[in-house]
Amino acid sequence: MIPLRRERSGQAILAKYHGAKKLAQDTVLLQAQREVLRGTIRQHTFLATYWKSSKAQLKKESHGKCAYCEATTDVVAHGDVEHYRPKGIYWWLAYTYDNYLYACQICNQVYKSDNFPVAGAARLPAPAVTALLPDAALQQLAGSLSPDPLTDIGGYTQAQYAQAHQQEQALLLNPYADDPTRYFDYEADDVTEEVTLIPAAPPYRAHVKAAEDYYGLNRVELKNQRYKLYKTFQVLQRAAGSVTDPQLRADIEQRLQAMQADDYLFAGMNRYFAAQLQ
Repeated sequence: MIPLRRERSGQAILAKYHGAKKLAQDTVLLQAQREVLRGTIRQHTFLATYWKSSKAQLKKESHGKCAYCEATTDVVAHGDVEHYRPKGIYWWLAYTYDNYLYACQICNQVYKSDNFPVAGAARLPAPAVTALLPDAALQQLAGSLSPDPLTDIGGYTQAQYAQAHQQEQALLLNPYADDPTRYFDYEADDVTEEVTLIPAAPPYRAHVKAAEDYYGLNRVELKNQRYKLYKTFQVLQRAAGSVTDPQLRADIEQRLQAMQADDYLFAGMNRYFAAQLQ
């Protein structure tokens, strides 16, 4: 996992995800929750086509890789628009752009699903909807659900959203909000031929456990694939310091840099070992 950055521009983020259109969609969620409380419907029915429109941009920001496991999706799968905070728990974030990222189906569907462990005293508070709340009050409440990805027009700022994230202390990292290098290290085993994700420090054991259980980041297929790339990186790293041909050394160093670039497979691991193998 590597840190990701959202492109916040009108070209990158479709009009449906911000401004008046966002507020209107948030109002739809609030109205549905009122009906759930009234007992007229059993649960929310979300419009999947709404978030699917963000897929191309999210995939670009994730460099064509799963935001969690860093596997390239183009060869074997199309990838999902993933709700970081599951819509089954956080219904009011179902149409929030800042809750979306690009993930492979294995991380998203097989492992994560609606799981979202937190270490904080309480989860993000749900909007104060009641069965008797009138439409006018619901419309006023819409601006407090989540931040607008481009402006603070709704009243809920990006800074407030970031603070709420820190207070909730989610054990599953969000690469848009958390720096994975602070939490994760890697350990290579030449006997089993695996590279395992491990905590960078004892306080982060729970984060690695969550990543194992709900992102599948230590599934055997990933550990095996990481090891193969690690061995290549290790050989190149050693060769760079011993070859005498200037052009060959330059070529090796260029390859090592390419393997640490954002768009490279398991770049987070490669960067870790680049520092360790020096």
